[in-house]
Amino acid sequence: MKNFFFLIIIALLVVLGVVYIKSSNTEHIDSFDSCVNAGYSVLESYPRQCRTPDGKSFVEKVSLDKSDLIVVSNVKSGDSIQSPLAITGKARGMWFFEASFPVRLLDASGKEIAFGIAQAQGDWMTENFVPFEALLQFATSVKGTGSLVFQKDNPSGLPEFDDSLIIPVSFGSQAVSICRVGGCSSQVCSDVDVVTTCEFKEEYICYKQARCERQASGSCGWTETNEFKTCMTNIISQ
Repeated sequence: MKNFFFLIIIALLVVLGVVYIKSSNTEHIDSFDSCVNAGYSVLESYPRQCRTPDGKSFVEKVSLDKSDLIVVSNVKSGDSIQSPLAITGKARGMWFFEASFPVRLLDASGKEIAFGIAQAQGDWMTENFVPFEALLQFATSVKGTGSLVFQKDNPSGLPEFDDSLIIPVSFGSQAVSICRVGGCSSQVCSDVDVVTTCEFKEEYICYKQARCERQASGSCGWTETNEFKTCMTNIISQ
């Protein structure tokens, strides 16, 4: 019986010792990096957060200044954005690969809600700045905050060559306009008035059988009805 109680006391001392050691370790953690190095869990939010077992939370410090590598002209930190979002800026040639680099739009939880490609508007085989343009479209129902990620194209896949510019944004009230039919032959579906030249194509007749309405992407477009598909099939088979 004495041995049984002795073993219980030893077990309690071991547990208390482990708790004390963990508590002592967390006392020396005073930053996101030291929390990560200690092996504690990281919440993949933006910015990332590291939490210790005793409830302490440390937020990663993110440097937004990449102005010597990439500059976004028309979106600034904290701006309210709407879809479709046309982006312009300039980046050093090293930021591109094959004249492009990826642009991602994330919500507050880090989920990707839009993806686009920034295209160089000039010769990208240079160390100088090269203008770029990108277009992102996302659902009008998105609310709250998020982040734009301008990712350096890294065909090597090596992490040491990764880099990105992250711009915090918010999602403005998406005023949904009415989709309207335009163009000389009523062949264009858009949320703005569109004027085109009058080169007639036979397939334009089929658009009378389609519906001009807002699509899942948030932009206006043609919804292809069965009548539209039949019309197009008949024209192609002639």
